Amino acid sequence: MSNANRIKAEQATRRYERIVADSLAETGFFVVCTDDESFLRQLKYALGTLRIDVKTALREVGDYDEAATLAAKTVERLGSPLLFFLERRLRKNTCLKTVKVLKSFYGDKVRLVVMSVEISRDEMVLTHEVGADSFITKPISANALIEKIAFAIRPNNQLGVLLDRAAALLAAGDLEQAGRVAAKAFELKPGSLKAHLLLGDVALGRGDHSGAERHYMEAARAEKFYIEPLKRLVELYEASGEGDKRLVCLTRLDELSPLNFERKVTIGEAYLDRGETDRAKEFFEDARRVVGKVAADMVSESLMEMARKIGDRDQEMALRFVTEAIAAKGDSLSRADLWMFNNRGILLRRQGNWKEAVENYRKALAVAPDDAGVHYNLGVAYAEGKDYDTALVRFEEALRLDDTLLGQGPTVGYNIATAHHRCRRIEEARRFLALALEVDAGYEPARRLLAHLTG
Repeated sequence: MSNANRIKAEQATRRYERIVADSLAETGFFVVCTDDESFLRQLKYALGTLRIDVKTALREVGDYDEAATLAAKTVERLGSPLLFFLERRLRKNTCLKTVKVLKSFYGDKVRLVVMSVEISRDEMVLTHEVGADSFITKPISANALIEKIAFAIRPNNQLGVLLDRAAALLAAGDLEQAGRVAAKAFELKPGSLKAHLLLGDVALGRGDHSGAERHYMEAARAEKFYIEPLKRLVELYEASGEGDKRLVCLTRLDELSPLNFERKVTIGEAYLDRGETDRAKEFFEDARRVVGKVAADMVSESLMEMARKIGDRDQEMALRFVTEAIAAKGDSLSRADLWMFNNRGILLRRQGNWKEAVENYRKALAVAPDDAGVHYNLGVAYAEGKDYDTALVRFEEALRLDDTLLGQGPTVGYNIATAHHRCRRIEEARRFLALALEVDAGYEPARRLLAHLTG
């Protein structure tokens, strides 16, 4: 990193730290609802680096109901938005209902950050749709955590302040002033999506349906994958009785966020009203399928979370939970679930079960046959079983699919070099060892093997 870039990064870090510290000075505390002790320790450490007294800065609650109760007691009397950290799944329950309730009751008076291990894009879209302001994928570093908190509190300094001011005026019923302030946002960001939304709300408050429609449509055009403008249009068309336009928007929303089973039911009802029974049945069946998928995902993620908490303390039990988590997904396994196969493969290899690890990665290839990481891990498993020829076939396929793999860490080049060495392909072994040392010149296993091969 150049000196200028380093200075910019340090300035940005200090700015994020000030935003977090100022927010705590205004509200006095953040709320955290999680059973993940590791994340809680990291959050406390991150706040501690800002010389914040974490004992007073964090209110820990044990479940979603406690979080909602605390919100009811405190949010309205605070002068600034209250930040909530909510675990996405807690004891087989999901935070989605709580997120929806908190946003419905308090709007921008709360900032909701949802935490989870890796999930699919569709699940993340649904989480944002119901009201989450930000999403944290665990694990996360302390610096990244401070940055995430800062963006959740204040998404864009000058523009964010202006839009927050317009939203506050709108909530207070001052439509004239809210419109003027929102319009100023275009000076900072021409075509601002959120400014169009606010101006649409102002127009709706005045009873100007055509004006509201125009601004919502502009917002939808500004960001094709943002769902809020479409949701506003659905409400507008429902109020105006424009059923065909409403159905078009509902269908587009279903394409963007396909895990919202309630909307599928709404679309089904719309087709029933039109007398199109067959189309209605398609959406009702799809809603049933999604409910089943969400339930299976909940079981799967709960088992993976238990396996993570068990860790190395009981690898056999952790392996059983991971295996059950994969089985629980059934036919809904996708590329987004490869991390579960990778976790299972690591556990199997640690126990010396390389044949089962091979079978595990082969199953992963059935889900994602062109994933370079799976081919590489399959090669590692074969190498651990001393089948170096087959390992090299897999390594070569992995590099064909993604030639940047070697840059991800020195162990990649070292493992490939080791397989070449065992197959008596000394020149190739030296070449991959040199590539490994380009990534990390101090990587001792590669240095030792290279010295042995050149000695």
